[in-house]
Amino acid sequence: MKHNLSIEVKQQSIALERFLRVTRHRGFNLTSMNIETSEEKYIVNMMVDSDRPIYLLTQQLKKLVEVNQVEILEQQSIAATS
Repeated sequence: MKHNLSIEVKQQSIALERFLRVTRHRGFNLTSMNIETSEEKYIVNMMVDSDRPIYLLTQQLKKLVEVNQVEILEQQSIAATS
């Protein structure tokens, strides 16, 4: 299942590395990512894909000190074709 997330992160390069590492460790594949910057924060819109429940990722991201907000924008179920 694909999930579209919006994440607000403090504008620090280490912050991006940490939340990407959490994404990988939780078993989610990053399929696309867009980063917008403002004076004090990054707004990251990313699409992840996994059969695992999305809360396994969002709960861990919320625990990171650098992450201010995590929002699930949409979910897509991809049917298997043969």
